[in-house]
Amino acid sequence: MPTMHRLVSFSLQLTKFLLLLPILLCAPGYAQVTSGSIFGSVKDSSGAYVPNAKVTVQNASVGLLRTVTTSEAGYFVVTNLPPGKYTIVVEAARFKKLEKTDVILSATDRLNAGDLVLAVGAVVESVSVSADAGELQLQSNSGERSDLVTSKQINDLALNGRNIIDFVKLIPGVVSGFDGQVAGTGGIDAFNVNGTRANQHEFTIDGASNVDTGNNGGTHVTLNPDAIAELRVLTSNYQAEYGKAGGGQLAVVTKNGTNEFHGNARWFHRHEGLNANNWFANQSGTPIAKYRYNYLGYQIGGPVLIPGTGFNKNRDKLYFFWSQEYYRQLIPGGYEQFRVPTALERVGDFSQTVDGNGNPLVIYNPATGTPFSGNKIDRNQLPPQQQAIFDQVSKVLSLYDAPNVAGNNRYNYASQLSYDSPRREDLLRLDYQISMKHRIFGRWIKNATEFRSPMQTWNLTCMGQLQYPGGCIARNPSWNLSLNLVSAITPTLINEVAFGPSVTRSTWEGNNGNTSRGANGIDLRLLYPVTKDTNVPDFGFSGNDNIAYPWSYLGANPWFQANTTINFNDNVTKVINKHTLRAGIFVQRARKDQIAWGNFNGQVSFSNCATSSTPVTCADNLSGNAYASALLGQFTSLSQSSARPVGYFRYTNVEFYGQDTWKLTPRLTLDFGARFAWYQPQYDERNQLAIFDPASYDPSQAVRLYMPAVGGGAYDPANPGAILSGNLVGTVVPSSGNLLNGVQFASKGYFRGGWEDRGVMPEPRLGFAYALTGDGKTVLRGGAGMMHDRIQGNLIFNPVFTNPANVVTPTVNNGSLANIASLSAGSTPILGSIVGAARSGEVPTIYSFSLGIQRQLGRGTTIDVAYVGSLSRHLVTARNINQLPYGTAFTATAQDPSKYSGGVVPGVEPDLPAAYSKAGYNYSGNYALDAPFLVPYRGYSYIEYYRFDGTSNYNSLQVSVQRRFSRGLTFGVAYTYSKTLTTANRDEDWQDAFNPRKYDYRVAEWDRPHVLVFNYVYDLPNVTKRFGGPKWLSSITNNYQLSGITTFESGAPIDPGLWWSPAMTINGTYNAWWIGWTRAYVYPTIEGGVDKSVGTSNFDPGAFRAPPVGVPPGPSRSSLRGGGMQNWDMSLFKNIPLGSNEQRFMQLRLEAFNVFNHPNFQNVNLNWTVNPPSGTSPPTLAINTRPAGDTALYGSYFGEYSNTYYGNGGSRVVQLALKIYF
Repeated sequence: MPTMHRLVSFSLQLTKFLLLLPILLCAPGYAQVTSGSIFGSVKDSSGAYVPNAKVTVQNASVGLLRTVTTSEAGYFVVTNLPPGKYTIVVEAARFKKLEKTDVILSATDRLNAGDLVLAVGAVVESVSVSADAGELQLQSNSGERSDLVTSKQINDLALNGRNIIDFVKLIPGVVSGFDGQVAGTGGIDAFNVNGTRANQHEFTIDGASNVDTGNNGGTHVTLNPDAIAELRVLTSNYQAEYGKAGGGQLAVVTKNGTNEFHGNARWFHRHEGLNANNWFANQSGTPIAKYRYNYLGYQIGGPVLIPGTGFNKNRDKLYFFWSQEYYRQLIPGGYEQFRVPTALERVGDFSQTVDGNGNPLVIYNPATGTPFSGNKIDRNQLPPQQQAIFDQVSKVLSLYDAPNVAGNNRYNYASQLSYDSPRREDLLRLDYQISMKHRIFGRWIKNATEFRSPMQTWNLTCMGQLQYPGGCIARNPSWNLSLNLVSAITPTLINEVAFGPSVTRSTWEGNNGNTSRGANGIDLRLLYPVTKDTNVPDFGFSGNDNIAYPWSYLGANPWFQANTTINFNDNVTKVINKHTLRAGIFVQRARKDQIAWGNFNGQVSFSNCATSSTPVTCADNLSGNAYASALLGQFTSLSQSSARPVGYFRYTNVEFYGQDTWKLTPRLTLDFGARFAWYQPQYDERNQLAIFDPASYDPSQAVRLYMPAVGGGAYDPANPGAILSGNLVGTVVPSSGNLLNGVQFASKGYFRGGWEDRGVMPEPRLGFAYALTGDGKTVLRGGAGMMHDRIQGNLIFNPVFTNPANVVTPTVNNGSLANIASLSAGSTPILGSIVGAARSGEVPTIYSFSLGIQRQLGRGTTIDVAYVGSLSRHLVTARNINQLPYGTAFTATAQDPSKYSGGVVPGVEPDLPAAYSKAGYNYSGNYALDAPFLVPYRGYSYIEYYRFDGTSNYNSLQVSVQRRFSRGLTFGVAYTYSKTLTTANRDEDWQDAFNPRKYDYRVAEWDRPHVLVFNYVYDLPNVTKRFGGPKWLSSITNNYQLSGITTFESGAPIDPGLWWSPAMTINGTYNAWWIGWTRAYVYPTIEGGVDKSVGTSNFDPGAFRAPPVGVPPGPSRSSLRGGGMQNWDMSLFKNIPLGSNEQRFMQLRLEAFNVFNHPNFQNVNLNWTVNPPSGTSPPTLAINTRPAGDTALYGSYFGEYSNTYYGNGGSRVVQLALKIYF
């Protein structure tokens, strides 16, 4: 009967809670709050539990006091507490009062205060104990995987750039590629958590989201470490109250004011004179780049006092915290190496030009097929129209940086230019204790950031490859607000409501006006009219062996975007006996206004083919040159956008959840619940979406293309007798079909978000914690959870920005700039790329799970050993669905009759190399039609098609040893042994078009089998205290601290794909057809081990073989692995007391990043060439290994590293700092 009575009582309490829930949820707020809970039990000295004991939890520094009573089982829980240091007071009749001090509660923590044992006696008597730091680390009330970066670590571990995201590398399961050298926004997509993708994180500050919804990788604001109280990182199977992202949650808590005034002032300084030069820069004789870095900041917090009034006279009501930091940064960019045109080449003289291996290059005249006399292009011998092109291109080439490196054939230009990045960061926080039942805080952060770079824009950054033709400036003002109200309706019923808007705006533009055509006297006509204010067209170069050509990219300049997120949430908590029930609702509204990055100034690609001895097959790589082809106007491809749309993107997330933490027995806690998520697809509010849908494509409405005619002309397939100019080959016959075939429009009723709305999706969560031993020092923990992920906005931005009819970006292949005017007038070029997506719109789903043991070791130390795994399904993938199957180029129907005698395709290609016939083919593919004539969706070039079928799996052993500050020492050890397999690394990691599971399933690009990270803060022993000595000596020898972070990491996988001459085929697909974001389709055959050094190569060149004719892609894309990382960041502090108050002192800091200047190499030179079959000889690999005695700079030959890590792990950087604490 007692059991039935308790069950009925619990049911009635639960019913009341559920009836109250709609009322409690009427107030809006934000989801991921930062409050924590304290659990515990009260016993007497015999071990019996004490019911109805009064438990008071107090944080005197902020005037917070909460009181509850223990349940019949002696159990208590106090929820929705802000992070801080607490004292727990227990009172019960016939027992002495017990005080437990130094109970440190962290953000989102479920802290087990342990068994509070009462001694028999009068209540007026008291017993005081101090909490053990190791005991507080045990997570005995939850199965989640999470870790804490404490205020001690945040204050005393130096960061290369003072960006707190860098701290994630201290967490097991994290693989970080974060470059924190520069303070600024971004970096959320620079690390991976437990095998998930890098753009699947949520990052909150005081509960307010701080993520750019465009790429899910940037942040709206940054926050300096001195203003942060702590950082909590949730990595796996976390509770139902956490949503929006499935790949890890970062929760930052800012500092708050207390009843005493505290603060600091600080100055950080760097100068290149203290630093080491880049390893490769030393090789090439490039001087160290300017590196000037001055951070000046201060902060103060305390009670708000109004002179002359009695307001807050007890300092227990209103508190403030203010922080401000100024950044003056002159930071080196990446070390760049390129082959720029020489002074002679810019005017047509190629008499001294060689390829990357030192072989002379012969330049052929495309008009005659014979070499130019003396390898010099005589401008005066060119037709007038081509002379004009020569002059215009020569002006463009003159904008490139001049060569500054001699003795290297692969590149003749090296630089590491510096850029200026002034910033300002403000933070204000107010905490108000309205009453003992109600507490509110508000926090506001404002950033003002600029980048002023001598480099050109590149991919929406100011970090281009060259100064051509002028610099770039970016501005990024932003702010983030968090409001939070906690109401203790009753001691066991708590409501927490929050509101968190966040805004960022960005612009990029030229900073000196030199990027326009008018400023440079350039008037190159492309596909669409431009003005003198339009930027210089973008040029790209390729061809010849082992040459590092530069690219320019000014198409995004000028550019702007504005991103706003408004977040609402309400969470309610009810404690019923052994159950802690929690429920809540979360709503996020996001908007993104952005202009297309576009290609409205035009992009022109040149290769050596046009000026080689084999312009059709491009088989002769020892002739021709891309710069020579450019001067003659002979392009490989040319594209230009017709317009530059502006998108107005919006989405709404609605999520709600319920969960229960059930203290089933004193040793066993169950944590279960479910979240329900409705991620409405992002859409353009003006219904500008146009998207390709394969099911809507009608082959009968396909456009016709002008076919190549015998003798060099072109003809319309509908009128083969009328021979027209050969310049029309491959372009669209006017009025021949539907130019928008297969394109669907939101304005005409198609899904406005591009795909179906999946509706409300359940996300079950389950966890447990079981104390294996009676002393509670060993805990078995585990759990599993299902999470969904809000995909990045760029996937819906792309079709709005690139698809017809909003914009047309046609591509013309293998033409002449001299003929562009007549081409535009006489035909419609092929439409170019287009973006499509599967209608199904599945939402990326992550299943995470773990099982592990935690053990308290004493002296504030715990160890955690766990298996952690994850499965990701329905990941976004991209592929070109307008690709041709392997072997197409070997078929008779694919042959170009105009390339055969008499215009007739024979049964067997004349002079067919025996290697092809031996493989069973009658054609080599060298005389096949160009791909646009054969693709399944005629009228388009490549079709970037998004599907939701990507997968990954992750398995790991994770070990963590943590010691909170005890006896002068704090340290942490994080080791992860793992493997991640995936079919796609990123949303736009292009996959095989036909069988991605077979050809693309491999180790992920972030897979690192071993990652070991140490961090430590050690108060060095005071010499005079230990050994004695005069007082004056103590000021010299005492009060030193040593701290640091040491990282050991396995090397990254390397993709050994083969690239070859554009017209040559090995497996019968079309290599020239792969333009844009692509990957190689052929991989070398590997025989034996490759991971051994041969000469200067880090891999054995003899282990690679060219694949046989007709063989599809081949082995894993990631069969090689680069060098690992070893990095030591260390700091030495000297603390100088300022008076008798130990909280007032001056701190001198000497900090060194990569203190031993160990070169951590990356980017392996894998420049090799596939030689086509010749006679009976199969395809072969030409690998440019370093000849004996060659003195060319390291990185010039196969298997040699060509760069080092930039930022963390780069060359040594020294930082000096002064801090004054009060």
